[in-house]
Amino acid sequence: MFKMKHMKIAIFVLTVSILGTSALIVNSGNMVYAQGNKTQGNVTTTIDADSLIKDLKARHPILTQLVTNEDKNLVVKFKDLDTKEAVKTALALNMLHLLQQYKEIDEPQ
Repeated sequence: MFKMKHMKIAIFVLTVSILGTSALIVNSGNMVYAQGNKTQGNVTTTIDADSLIKDLKARHPILTQLVTNEDKNLVVKFKDLDTKEAVKTALALNMLHLLQQYKEIDEPQ
């Protein structure tokens, strides 16, 4: 009796796992198609680099103090900041450089 009870539970668990796995396999194909199989046509997006640059400089005042892209006193300016704020400012500086490059590429010749 004891073995039969465990055997029924094992068969039940095996059946549920097989059904669950097959449902996941079948539905994963449907989920892929639902994520964006539609054609949007000729949609182009533009990034307003000037407003993003202004926002970055407003959030990080040290970036407004930079005269050139390669400031020699950058490390000295970062020393006065908290560690977290220094990392955020360094990342914002990288984003600023990328936005300036994007702006240069995006401008018509």
